[in-house]
Amino acid sequence: METMPIQSTGKSLRLRRILRRGRAVVVAMDHGNAAGAVRGLEKPAEVVKAVAPAGADAILVTPGILEQVCEHVGDLAILLRIDGCVSPLGGGPMKLFQDVEQAVAMGVDAVVMNATLGAPHEAEELEKVGSTAGEGRTWGMPVVAEILSQRMMGNHMDMAGSGNDELPANIGDDITLACRIGAELGADLIKTRYSGSVDEFRRSVEACGQPVLVAGGPRRSAGLGGTLETVSEVLEAGASGVIFGRQIWQHGDPAEAVGAVSELVHGGPRVGEAMAVAVK
Repeated sequence: METMPIQSTGKSLRLRRILRRGRAVVVAMDHGNAAGAVRGLEKPAEVVKAVAPAGADAILVTPGILEQVCEHVGDLAILLRIDGCVSPLGGGPMKLFQDVEQAVAMGVDAVVMNATLGAPHEAEELEKVGSTAGEGRTWGMPVVAEILSQRMMGNHMDMAGSGNDELPANIGDDITLACRIGAELGADLIKTRYSGSVDEFRRSVEACGQPVLVAGGPRRSAGLGGTLETVSEVLEAGASGVIFGRQIWQHGDPAEAVGAVSELVHGGPRVGEAMAVAVK
């Protein structure tokens, strides 16, 4: 019989809040941490009030934004971004600006940080993931590692929607590497991009051994069809859910968007309707 990994009660309870329905729909709202006032996130509290009752399981926010929206989160689990200190005018590695102990004091359910494979600062950022995972064990705090490769960053950070929607060829190899390294360093959940191939991405998920949540990247069209098609494919490949930002709050109706995504992720009674939208 397969056994679950041994972990602290704190980690178990927090992970259960994030994955309380077996999978998770997380609305990412941490973009301003690097990009400033992003379209759709001008009023974070309004976004939270829209998505909290519409099917989201969790939100991903920074400490400052959590303080602004905390009265509106309801039953949402909270993922806290604790690294950054990089803007479009600067550069370099994303550095920790809050530690796990402070995150525990804020009452959150997981901490999130980035690492970029192939970047000049790769070793520094990977060490950050590993050391924070160690702190997470001490404090009972799950760690989410957002690991991308340098080759996919231009596409992923396309805040202006330039239309750069093609990930590089054989990007599945980068994603598999990212997922496995994150697991090896002790991350409890991995956030990464979808390669565009169900078979390739299944290999990435299986090589990881930890739950994989898929990041959305830039929003390319006004409709939900492309977003839901991606959700359907990553679930088929074995992903444990999604962490979507622009696909949700840059949609004309964020509640509709998160509701449709949730129907697919959790297999609700309206899943047939969501699938119909996905194939249009």
